[in-house]
Amino acid sequence: MHRRLLNFGLLVLLCWGFALSTAQAVGWFGGNPEQNSPWGLTQPQILSQSQADASQLEQQGRQEYELGNLKAALEIWQKALEATQKQSDILSQAQISGYLALVYSQLGQWQEANTAIATSLYLLRSSSPFPDSARYLTVFAETHNIQGTLHLAKGQPLAALSSWESATSLYEQARDATGVLRGQINQSRALQALGFYPSSCQKLVSALTRLKIPCQQIETEDLSSFLQRRSESLTPLQVAGWLSLGDALRQVNRVSASRFILETLLSTADEPSKQGAIWLSLGKTLEALDKRQEALSAYEQAIAAQSTLLATELEARLARLNLLIQDKQWEAAIASLNPIDTILNQLPSSHVKIYAQINFSEALMTLSMNAAASANTPTPEAIARLLESAHQQARALGDTRGEIYALGNLGKFFEQTQQWTEARQLTEQALLRSQAINAPELSYLWRWQLGRILAAQGQIQQAIATYVEVVNTLQSISQDLVANPAFQVSFQTTVEPVYREALSLLLPRSNQEDVSQADLSQARDLIESLQVAQLNNFFRDICLESQPINVEDIDPSAALVYPIVLSDRLVTLVSLPNQPLQFYVAAVSQAQLEMSVTQLRYTLVIRSQREFFGPAQQIYDWLIRPFEGALQAAGIKTLVFVPDGNLRNVPMSALHDRQQYLIERYQVALTPSLTLLSPQPLQQRGLNTLFAGLSKTDAQQGFAPLAYVEEELLAIASQVPSQSLLNQQFTPASLQQSLEEQFFPIVHLATHGQFSSQFEDTYILAWNSTINIRELERLLKGGDPTGKTAIELLVLSACETAAGDRQAALGLAGFAVRAGARSTVATLWSVNDQATAELMGEFYRQLATQGISKAEALRQTQLTLLNNRWYKHPFYWSPFVLVGNWL
Repeated sequence: MHRRLLNFGLLVLLCWGFALSTAQAVGWFGGNPEQNSPWGLTQPQILSQSQADASQLEQQGRQEYELGNLKAALEIWQKALEATQKQSDILSQAQISGYLALVYSQLGQWQEANTAIATSLYLLRSSSPFPDSARYLTVFAETHNIQGTLHLAKGQPLAALSSWESATSLYEQARDATGVLRGQINQSRALQALGFYPSSCQKLVSALTRLKIPCQQIETEDLSSFLQRRSESLTPLQVAGWLSLGDALRQVNRVSASRFILETLLSTADEPSKQGAIWLSLGKTLEALDKRQEALSAYEQAIAAQSTLLATELEARLARLNLLIQDKQWEAAIASLNPIDTILNQLPSSHVKIYAQINFSEALMTLSMNAAASANTPTPEAIARLLESAHQQARALGDTRGEIYALGNLGKFFEQTQQWTEARQLTEQALLRSQAINAPELSYLWRWQLGRILAAQGQIQQAIATYVEVVNTLQSISQDLVANPAFQVSFQTTVEPVYREALSLLLPRSNQEDVSQADLSQARDLIESLQVAQLNNFFRDICLESQPINVEDIDPSAALVYPIVLSDRLVTLVSLPNQPLQFYVAAVSQAQLEMSVTQLRYTLVIRSQREFFGPAQQIYDWLIRPFEGALQAAGIKTLVFVPDGNLRNVPMSALHDRQQYLIERYQVALTPSLTLLSPQPLQQRGLNTLFAGLSKTDAQQGFAPLAYVEEELLAIASQVPSQSLLNQQFTPASLQQSLEEQFFPIVHLATHGQFSSQFEDTYILAWNSTINIRELERLLKGGDPTGKTAIELLVLSACETAAGDRQAALGLAGFAVRAGARSTVATLWSVNDQATAELMGEFYRQLATQGISKAEALRQTQLTLLNNRWYKHPFYWSPFVLVGNWL
């Protein structure tokens, strides 16, 4: 166990060999010391007796250190230091002082560690008899390396970065390529700790490859030939670098490339401790891909790997625990607590231990709220002790952020135990400390917590005001949040609840409640902001710029419908032109609503059955029936839904009032947010269409042929002027060329595709390749980077939402917005090929009718199929939805 305790936190934070030569990165102090000094030094060939004694002690200390006998190593190196002092050997004194600083830090003796590293640097700076020698430069570089290690272990990443930059510069002067690589890897770790993920990734790409591609654009194929060709001959330090790159690519959302690197390393890594670290990183990448069972298995492999360092085991156990909690596997989660507690009790004080304790305490709080009470369920006293320990250690280390996190989580603990006075005091302390260091990413957490505490105490107006400040803070730091993988992975638990809790306070709980227009308007603005935040999180960058729009200025015959899903009720807001906002509260829980939506989607795709009428009518009663009179009185012709949550998966046109479908009475359109609209009638731009499609596919891609695509093409060509790219002609390159050579107001893609809540799983199929959202955006905007001649209508006639993905329609909304088209027509499920060909022919015939809007063209087309006895069932016509501008 002692050996596994060696260098706790350094593997996680700094890679292997943070201060080691390449030859020793695996074995630490193995090999011939005269040829392979672990600090990159060369031993003199002729030694005096006293020098020989000091050198022998130094080697003995290394051997004990390698075995994990830290106290024995410490005692031996102290004797070695005394011997070098008698010899006045300044370089050796500085070198061994660095060793001592490292050991002291791992024993939790931080005052001694700080003194030792300061002594080493003082000796090197003030007494440098060989300022130009390689040995002097290397000792100086390694001392900076150790200093950076200490800084990061104390939660000071900026200082660590500065030390490692100095180390790298000294390695460059000494012409030590291995040291330079080590310094660059360490710098990337500090950049990650600072939240500068793209910079960290780019530094690693430059250090490890000759690629000139920005990290955010790297694909698996860019790395495959380079890494696979060299993977078996990689040095241990290079393996560490590639592992870091795998982590960095995950953090900039190049998850497939991250997985490729980690799986390649895993297939060639021969040292058990490194296998454990690779399994851990792979688990995180699989979790980012929402492959939860595979991630759980990877974490278990990391835990089980022979000789896995304690740092890796702890992180893997915590990751596994959090995944079990997310999946509500309470018994398995409780069974995993004791080993984590045992490891924490063995560790010396450090930044890593502080955050591990906080992470563990958050898991324990969740368990205590949800798991059935048992002898193994954590007690409140145990959680409080854990957080107080983290707080005291952070204060002693000078880890300001760690101290703030511990304070805030103590406030959360008292919130959970309903000790409101203590909860508020500690939360306000954490908030003030966060503001003092200008850390809005922390301030928002504690202000949100304060809002919850105020609401629980019945101070509703104060709570609402506090939540508004939280949302404003979130919007001000949105660029930082979407760049932070922690928020990307857990947006639904760390950001979205802020909006929903604020909405729950603002919106009425019954239809008899008196609510001000100011509160309703604020609620509408919040749901609009949430929609934009969800899409930005989906894309992992700030890609959407919103601006307020009045619906009456766009279309005086359109009504905006905002169904807002809350945990205990569904509140629908309706915005009519030049009228106050109206609302209706349906006493239906989120779970009941989702059950009805799932039932509707399941029954709609069974063409031989009519069971869909029940849920279609129920959802109509919740969303439309309360406003029937107001809609008729206002002369409304178009219903524009801003769907929320699982309602994005509902084909609104198929809702039924027990006599008619909704589409028989109204034009229907969807928009992810009214503020994202770019209104302009299609008729002003013409109907010239670029058609690209596949009537046959490569069997290896696993997609069935679309036999009626050619018929669809002919039907469209008979109605509007068009150019076509069919089958082998439909490639990303040919699509780009066509769009650059000529402007097409309409782009029609008749091909397989999938919308998903995962960015990586949202794509369309071209000939022998796929095109994801960003690639499609690049292609569609290639002819006009300014966006001044944006495509008016994008038609995706054979795509579908991913089966079993509750938020798959987010991918549809994302595709519609990010593609840059003002409007998109797409399908919610895999549709009948022949019916699609007929529907599209009719749709373009309707578009060709002068003066008709896109929404009305789609409505008339759907009515045509509804009145056809072969296609009467909503399976054929209702999955076609119009997203965006409906004019």
